This record gives sequence, structure tokens and C-alpha cells, in this order.
Amino acid sequence: GTGYLVNPIIGVIEPPFELTPQEDEVAEIFEAPLDFLIHPENFERFAREFNGQTRHHFAITWQDYFIWGATAGMLRNLSQRLLSD
Repeated sequence: GTGYLVNPIIGVIEPPFELTPQEDEVAEIFEAPLDFLIHPENFERFAREFNGQTRHHFAITWQDYFIWGATAGMLRNLSQRLLSD
């Protein structure tokens, strides 16, 4: 792992709403349907070399967006929790 502590927050936001990204942290905001994001068959597993070590990560593609790394990992974890029953 990276050593960073991330606490994901989940909520329901009723439209209309306005999001203001922190420009040095967020390049773009987009929406993707939860139904798509939680289905395990939409996730892919990748392996990449980094500093001489093979690292594995999940990714999910929505339209032109490639969601990977920690974000995809958190979405996959959410998927497993929501679909476990």
C-alpha cells in the first residue's frame, strides 16, 4: 500500500447540487451509475511494474474514464459489501 489513510464517505445527494473540486487534487468530476460501478464483472485486474516490484490493482472503465488504483479498489470493496447478502 501507499501508507495513506483514506476514509471513504458514502451518501445520497439529491439534485440539483454543485460540487467545487480542489483544483490541485481533482482534474475533473463526473458521474457514473452505481449499478454499473458495483457489478464485479465490470472490474479488471492489472499488474504493473513499479520500483522493481509487480503491483496489482483493479480498474473499471466508464465511457471515456479509466478508474483505477485506490478509487477502483474502494469501489470493488463497496461492491463486495453490497452484494454479499
